[in-house]
Amino acid sequence: MKRNGIAAGKPALGLRVFALFLLVGLGACTTTARHKNEVGAYPPWLISIAEPAAPAIGMAISAVQWRHGRLNSGSSALDYLRARMRPLDVFLFSNKHRLSGHTGAGLFGHSAVYLGSERDLKALGLWNHPAIVPHHQAIREGRSVIESAQAHSTALAPVAHLADTDRVVLLRPQLARERKEAAIARLFALVGTRFDHHYRLDESGRLFCTELIELGIPELRLPRRETYGREVILPDDVALRAISGGGNLRFVAYLRADREGWESAGPADLGEDIKHSAAK
Repeated sequence: MKRNGIAAGKPALGLRVFALFLLVGLGACTTTARHKNEVGAYPPWLISIAEPAAPAIGMAISAVQWRHGRLNSGSSALDYLRARMRPLDVFLFSNKHRLSGHTGAGLFGHSAVYLGSERDLKALGLWNHPAIVPHHQAIREGRSVIESAQAHSTALAPVAHLADTDRVVLLRPQLARERKEAAIARLFALVGTRFDHHYRLDESGRLFCTELIELGIPELRLPRRETYGREVILPDDVALRAISGGGNLRFVAYLRADREGWESAGPADLGEDIKHSAAK
């Protein structure tokens, strides 16, 4: 295992695709950002011109994938996560095997929440909740992860997809049981909400990945920053707050992989990897 996991090699792209990739700047599940006081890698006027086309270009970018995530090479990484995850756990992903994973400057570009298995939800007394009943079949099929992504808007995804990435962070909300139960029901009720290609926290009718967490679990008060005239929530910032001990998210696990295999790393490693990525 190399020190910083994958030495991500970006594939050669046609000049037209690369130009579109640069133009949008909003093509990942988050917007581009670099430093606390310098967010946004592209001139505001360029973003203004590109933004009307963001949905179409974003969908095209999200469809480009050149390999599976390296944690997906066997079942062991997924087994490791299954043994540790609990309902309402938050996951952050570094998807450098997708074009969308290269459109932002951060190490992590996507997020999701595990809502629990049939057994978990019955133990919580939520199985027959009106927001959950319509999803019984999906849950029984293993689709217990909620995410908001460009390809399918807000939907339930298979638990197996948690390992289809190069790096994943597992964080746990520190909430009382009744608040956790309310959050799980609230998140199930958001299934079907359209994806927000413009990444605006002030428009709740559409959602992007970290906004889904903010709306479903408002007690977390996720860190925000401003870029291109709007507030955004970046997965890197969520991870950094968790390992600093601030907020209501606790670090549980960090897995990273390269061609040689995968390893479990600690919070200090996570902080260094994010710092290393930001310096590129």
